[in-house]
Amino acid sequence: MDRNMMLTIDEYMALRRLLDSEKESEGATLALEDKSKRKRSASAKKSDKKMSKALAQANEELRKTNGELRKGITQADVMTRAHKIRKKL
Repeated sequence: MDRNMMLTIDEYMALRRLLDSEKESEGATLALEDKSKRKRSASAKKSDKKMSKALAQANEELRKTNGELRKGITQADVMTRAHKIRKKL
């Protein structure tokens, strides 16, 4: 083969790094373009505020004063209780 057609290992690795960095930067710019901020609905905000208060109340009921869960209680129990409380709010 002709010497002009062959790359040294260093040249090859430099070329690979250049191509990879181009792909990364291109992907990053495409990702930024695709994500448009969507306005949250009033009902979603209202629901989240209620859930926040419900979680605080459920945690207060089901945890000890040092923050540990009470015996026999799981995080699933806390979330179940919080959802029930949120319905009542």
